[in-house]
Amino acid sequence: MNRRQPSKSPPVSIKHPRLLVVIDTEEEFDWSSAFNRESTSVLAMRSVEMVQKIFDEYGIVPVYVIDYAVARQREGYMPLLEILRSGGCEIGAHLHPWVNPPFSETVNRFFSFPGNLPKEIERKKLLNLVDVIGENLGSKPTVYKAGRYGLGPNTAAILEDLGFQVDLSGCPYMNYADEGGPDFRTWRSWPFFLETPQKKILEIPSTVGYTGLLRKHGFTIHEYASQPYWQRWHAIGILARLNMVNKIRLNPEGYPAAEMVALTRALYEDGLRVFCLAFHSPSLEPGNTPYVTTQRELDNFLSQLRRFFDFFMGELNGCATIPLEVRANMLGIPGEIGTMMLTQ
Repeated sequence: MNRRQPSKSPPVSIKHPRLLVVIDTEEEFDWSSAFNRESTSVLAMRSVEMVQKIFDEYGIVPVYVIDYAVARQREGYMPLLEILRSGGCEIGAHLHPWVNPPFSETVNRFFSFPGNLPKEIERKKLLNLVDVIGENLGSKPTVYKAGRYGLGPNTAAILEDLGFQVDLSGCPYMNYADEGGPDFRTWRSWPFFLETPQKKILEIPSTVGYTGLLRKHGFTIHEYASQPYWQRWHAIGILARLNMVNKIRLNPEGYPAAEMVALTRALYEDGLRVFCLAFHSPSLEPGNTPYVTTQRELDNFLSQLRRFFDFFMGELNGCATIPLEVRANMLGIPGEIGTMMLTQ
């Protein structure tokens, strides 16, 4: 897989913020309906070049974590090949069980979280995904993001066994237990190594946190305001409008640049130096996701990205990174991989 040339300088402590951009690169499907093995259209991939031009302007090498539908179909993977060959992106793996063989499980919401699959089925699906990515894009992925943030009890060990080095599946402060998924409410946005036999898998969670006057108590207040009684009074929205507590993701899907900037400032103040911004590839064409339904919303979506990048690279004096650079820094590895991010 193509990578930027590393600096010859040895690793040092990260003083300036680094931005990792991750695109969940997947088929278009109806988010409001049941999961369907036949929903494998990847037409939105023809619009990847549009957003890649923005990344290139800011010196960002994004990570396209691609699922089986994208990796298997020419309409899906061909738009990424030229970008990959020029060193303009990284390719990772993204497991959507309902469109990824072998097809042995029942298609339902519970098994849409890949970590809920039996261990051997989860492993076989991921291995098939790795193989098809290697076949059509010429590289073996070492970065993984579970579809629907679906980490499970066997996922980390499977990743380590298959040669992965970085996982991007965690989503701090979020709870998907009502659907049978993972509960990340105790997680924070700082990278850490997962508990595996060899402790080789670096977890880089999505960047999620709280802003507002009471943000230091954001988790407790937000949990309380989420209870059914207070939901009837729209307590979460009221707290956000009053600038008391607002839970924000570093994600242009539903979060304007001003909120992402506020979150970044708050977490930077807390000491975070590696930030992870993510969104879904179908949002690059109107009508595929609830976040981009018209051309006007798409134009605004791209504008919000630019505004955030202007802030991050300019006012915050940050720069872009890739997952293996973060991992190399945390392990203190000089040389072949990853010191570029430390010497700007």
